[in-house]
Amino acid sequence: MFSCNVSMPENQAFYSADGDFMIVIQEGVLNITTEMGKINVYPKEICVIPRGVRFRVDLTSGKSRGYICEIFKGHFNLPELGPIGANSLANPRDFDIPVAWYEDKDCDFTVISKYQSKFFSCKYKSSIFNTVAWWGNYYPYKYNLDKFNTIGSISFDHPDPSIFTVMTAPTDEKG
Repeated sequence: MFSCNVSMPENQAFYSADGDFMIVIQEGVLNITTEMGKINVYPKEICVIPRGVRFRVDLTSGKSRGYICEIFKGHFNLPELGPIGANSLANPRDFDIPVAWYEDKDCDFTVISKYQSKFFSCKYKSSIFNTVAWWGNYYPYKYNLDKFNTIGSISFDHPDPSIFTVMTAPTDEKG
């Protein structure tokens, strides 16, 4: 659970080397600046920041609250759809990625990292948000839960609870 009423310092960033973060907003708006650009997260949206991606959080509405789920092995991904079909639940086309943005600024910059549940800091002589372009499929993303399509009749009997699954974090063990 988190509750905050102050943005992170302008010349500071954070990252977790332990696992991916899934941020669920209950109140307020988070403007998240990442190495890949900016992404605004609103209530009824989820945001995933992969392990090792540095970011800063600014509040645009004065305060925010919600919760963060961190997984320590693997990554969040879409569930297997099986017999449901290709156009249901959460569709890849409905996920948003950061809007490209960078800053070219010389300053004292601090990055706080979380590694094995301990915190460390490192100083830089310029902003770490200086990536002009990026390529690949390892990036933060968000999903608007209003776009989620539950499948199946819930008026009779109890269908498989996976019909309510937006993201999964599978393990090596079955079940």
